[in-house]
Amino acid sequence: MTNTGYNLAFEQATEERAEIRVKIEQLLARGEMLDKLLECLAPFISVPKPGEETAPAAEEHAAVAVHEGEHHENHEHQEQHHG
Repeated sequence: MTNTGYNLAFEQATEERAEIRVKIEQLLARGEMLDKLLECLAPFISVPKPGEETAPAAEEHAAVAVHEGEHHENHEHQEQHHG
């Protein structure tokens, strides 16, 4: 009785593991480069504190609220005409 199937599975798993390790190393190197980039860019931007909204985000929320209000009013108006 031979273990050819097991040997083949072991070989494939070993190769896949090596490929994964190479990819991990590539991602770690990429992460380090991004960390350096962020450090360089940090002095040029203002990062909102947690809980604070930037002006565009606040404007977007207001626009969504207005749109939702219009949708609600239109729906009520349609119900009045159908009822």
